[in-house]
Amino acid sequence: MIKADKQSKKIEEIIKICQAAIAKQVEQNKKGGFGFDDYTDGRTVGGASLARNVLRLIGTAH
Repeated sequence: MIKADKQSKKIEEIIKICQAAIAKQVEQNKKGGFGFDDYTDGRTVGGASLARNVLRLIGTAH
């Protein structure tokens, strides 16, 4: 029972991190998009894409 509880907490933390990455991209889009720093912009988009894939794998729709 304790092991399942630890697993649930880990999954909850993963979900929070993924949602934060997606929110960062959404906020960037609201600020007028991308363009000045391609490297950072690419990391933001890539991080959000990875986060969406992780959420899809664990069964949490976003």
